[in-house]
Amino acid sequence: MKKKKYNIYIVASTYYSEIAKKQIYNAKENLINLFGKKKINLSLIEIEGALEVPFIVNYILRKYKKIDGLVTLGCLIKGKTNHFDHISKIVSDQLLQTSINFNIPITSGILSVTNKSQIKSRTDGSSKDRAIEASSALYKLIVSLEKLK
Repeated sequence: MKKKKYNIYIVASTYYSEIAKKQIYNAKENLINLFGKKKINLSLIEIEGALEVPFIVNYILRKYKKIDGLVTLGCLIKGKTNHFDHISKIVSDQLLQTSINFNIPITSGILSVTNKSQIKSRTDGSSKDRAIEASSALYKLIVSLEKLK
């Protein structure tokens, strides 16, 4: 790791607050383990819904210039309408486009599940935990970018 401190943001949708708490905890712990406690400045932004995540990420990147990466968290659960499909695609597409536009790594730990039973294995701290996967992916992206510089 080349820098003395890495500025990392976690943007979490807290619509499902208990799920969000687990995700935030797992992402923070994993990032601290990967970067080292003394080499990371973590900032947490909590918002209500997943659709608002790309807006907040875009706002953060416009307002603050010394950001090394962002991890996004939240949960979308499929209901009886196609609203879930639209929101999932919009959020995913916008986060990818924002990452490319700003040239800043943004990873997504936003769950898209078809039923509540799928949530447990994706928030339990195991190898399938999306918050851990997203925070690990961010770390690996930053390490890869440093090798390219």
